[in-house]
Amino acid sequence: TVIPLDKYTQYKNARTTIAIPEDKALKLNDATALHPAMTGMYNLWQNGKLRLVQGVSYPSPNFSHFRATDIYTSSSDSNRIVTTGWLGRYLAVGHPNYPEGYPNKNHPDPLAIQIGSVLSPALVGPTAGMGLTISNPTAFTTLVTGKDTTIPNTPAGKELSYLRKVANQTNKYGEVIKAAAAKVTKQITYPANNGLANQLKIVAQLIGGGLKTKVYMVSIGGFDTHATQAVASDPTTGVHANLLKQMSDAIAAFMDDLKGLNVSKKVVGMTFTEFGRRVKANASGGTDHGAGYPLFMFGDQVNPGILGSSPNLPDNAQVGDNVPMQYDFRMIYQSILENWFCADNRDATQVMLKDFQAQPLLSPSACGKITAAEPVVANEVFMSYPNPFRDVTTLSFESKGGRCLVEIIDMMGAIRAVPVDDYLAQGRHERTFDGSHLGEGTYFARFRNEDVQQSKKIVKVS
Repeated sequence: TVIPLDKYTQYKNARTTIAIPEDKALKLNDATALHPAMTGMYNLWQNGKLRLVQGVSYPSPNFSHFRATDIYTSSSDSNRIVTTGWLGRYLAVGHPNYPEGYPNKNHPDPLAIQIGSVLSPALVGPTAGMGLTISNPTAFTTLVTGKDTTIPNTPAGKELSYLRKVANQTNKYGEVIKAAAAKVTKQITYPANNGLANQLKIVAQLIGGGLKTKVYMVSIGGFDTHATQAVASDPTTGVHANLLKQMSDAIAAFMDDLKGLNVSKKVVGMTFTEFGRRVKANASGGTDHGAGYPLFMFGDQVNPGILGSSPNLPDNAQVGDNVPMQYDFRMIYQSILENWFCADNRDATQVMLKDFQAQPLLSPSACGKITAAEPVVANEVFMSYPNPFRDVTTLSFESKGGRCLVEIIDMMGAIRAVPVDDYLAQGRHERTFDGSHLGEGTYFARFRNEDVQQSKKIVKVS
């Protein structure tokens, strides 16, 4: 999917039969390129609407489809079972009694919508699923009449009562969904024979029709390419290429549609999967379950560019070698909670089960673009990226004017470096911090300016 041009020799040695030719790759910069089938997303990159995060994974990754899916949708540690989803927990923070009393005057629209027949585990809240599943808004009809009949006081009766409550709620939501869909009478032409494009077209239609649902989930399968991943005579073609083209074309069409519907500034998209692939191709011309993978974010409000670097690849890759983790996937989730949904750090930490530092993935004005009524707030006062970092990280901070001080403090409380101690004008500033002299481990970066003081945990890795 993402070709490491700066480590092309190692990449080619590891994937002799399926490596993308260097001259066919879509070059993002001197170090990185996209698969040639991804022309749609490449155009988004050129227009400043694409963000790539390298090496997304988590400690001690699990390579079971089912367990790995649970981990990515629940945001749990790999050794902990969590039965709720990260988005479900987020939605429950502001809607603690859901589904009781919903829809209502303040919340007439569904909180989340899954395009498909099964609700994603990511949308499961503490007491109920926090979203609806639909396949087509125009065919979304009522399931029951909602007639109030006597319910027996038995365990089965209590289950029946809950089902009727959800069904009645579904009827009411069905009306607002169909009303929103009916407002959009013209959309662009989406790619034919593309299931993901069909799903995204529905999402664009509902957003364009004014539905204020905060979360939409769509899916595309088939990426478990253990065999015949590419055509041997032309590695730019084959199963994997076809899948990447479907994904890329669908996302590009979706973005064009949102722009035509004048709602593109209200939408940010993110891709995720349950795991990456191994470094070395297997004997069947495919790749096996692996650790780190590339994650994409797209939209008008993303901070374009690449977070992270090309993965370190061995000169002689073995079948068990993995793409190493650079960013814990939960950092991306926390970034979305804080910098898109405007959750404060306390709520975001509660949702994520621990504090994962947000990364600079979204533009400073992104928070509040979900609905036109929501305010635009300032960017976080102080942040550090990348984090974790190897040798160098960037310190980004907002000055009120006057003296700005940033200190790097170890776990014993000793000041190990002072990368910023200057009188700076009001506004946003960035400084590069070279931490190559520090040992591997956890530190705190403390920022001071006038009456503002913030500390961020930063991690130095080898």
